[in-house]
Amino acid sequence: MAFKQALAVAAMEKAAGKIINKSLCEVPGGWLALAETEAGKRLVFASKEESQLSKMFVAENTATENGVNVAVMALTPNNAAVVRRFVKWASPSACGTKGTSIGFSDWVGAADAFAADLFAKRQLKPVLVDYTAENSAVLKRNFLEAVDTATWGILENGYKEGYGANAAGLKAEEDIVKALLYGYSMIGFDCSDKIDLSLEKLSDEEIEKRYNGLNDAFREALAASYLNVEFKVGTNTVKFTDAELRRIVLEYGEAIMHVQFIYNSYLKNTPWDIDFELSLSKPGKMLTPQEHYLIANELQRNNIKLASICLDGLMETEALHKDLQVHCEIADTFGYRLSFCNADLAQVDFATAVKFLKGKVHFKLTNVLWLAALQLIAEKNAELMGKIAAAAELEVAPAEELTAATEAGKAYALAYAKVLGPEVGNLSAEIKDYLLANQNEYATSVTKNVEIYLKKF
Repeated sequence: MAFKQALAVAAMEKAAGKIINKSLCEVPGGWLALAETEAGKRLVFASKEESQLSKMFVAENTATENGVNVAVMALTPNNAAVVRRFVKWASPSACGTKGTSIGFSDWVGAADAFAADLFAKRQLKPVLVDYTAENSAVLKRNFLEAVDTATWGILENGYKEGYGANAAGLKAEEDIVKALLYGYSMIGFDCSDKIDLSLEKLSDEEIEKRYNGLNDAFREALAASYLNVEFKVGTNTVKFTDAELRRIVLEYGEAIMHVQFIYNSYLKNTPWDIDFELSLSKPGKMLTPQEHYLIANELQRNNIKLASICLDGLMETEALHKDLQVHCEIADTFGYRLSFCNADLAQVDFATAVKFLKGKVHFKLTNVLWLAALQLIAEKNAELMGKIAAAAELEVAPAEELTAATEAGKAYALAYAKVLGPEVGNLSAEIKDYLLANQNEYATSVTKNVEIYLKKF
């Protein structure tokens, strides 16, 4: 049993500096907290005796105060991993297939967990990391840095109600393995490269000729499964014509098989719960209800447990407007959630989606943290805003114009790579330093922007 909290805090503050009270927590063999030190924020561990944790942490220095051993540690990846292992609420956890969650992309890495406090006592779960392979390549910031940032932010804020971390848009098997090792709770797999869009240019006759080259037994099984049948999904029905079935099988067949391979190879037997999210959005290709149904049905038949299918709001305008209800009812029929990327810029109808999906939905406010940062900078730092505008190749915009609802806001949101990428604008470090130096103001800006969406629930 750990010793008294007061004794631990006194020793910690004497050895390191002022403890951040919300971060203080009891762990096996002692107490753990973040502290404000002369060298910046540090992790501090207090123990009476040597413990498993003291062997796993990497300390900068140690001290003994009134019989209490104190280790002072930098916020390193190793120490973040130990925190996630022994402080369960600081570790990402799966959302599952029930309930509503909201995701954020923190491209600068300065938002920490400001948004998390807004979710306290709400029936909504925050996904504080929604980081893609594209983000990593452009920003030269790896997946481990992204989840570590969330870990430290959650610990500092003492948020104990649970949060998720999504490694999204993954295509390479190596990236999937890394994300699992880093403790991500959601794996977002992008199989859009396996969708053969060249078939869109072929006539029905050319498609039929290719389709007839497939195995006879395979074609007969597909016909028996999908033709001359009406599939009930909620208040709608889905049915297939011969031409639709042939085209869907040829366009999506490789993608379906590849998803099965990835799931069975890496996600089927994980020792902890993992949300498996599938991304199908591809520029120039709108997902039809027939395509959605066949993909979902084939994956379920092959025991692939989907947590969600992700639709990009900037690409899937038809699915989000004309066919929203039927896509939602297909997802509900097969027991997974729909996930909407760029839900802020695409102006997704939150209330309608929640209604159709019976509350089982994930909205990705992909751009809100970045726009919150830009609003603060536009209001307080004209020089830095000028640099951002030049890198983005856009006119300087006032703070009130930098929202997801305006054309200027959308343009700045989509220009993040130009501004932050080290090979282009290279302003990431300067922007992050400014946001950290004005942390309270940035937290206020984040709160204001996120609450706009939370009021919709």
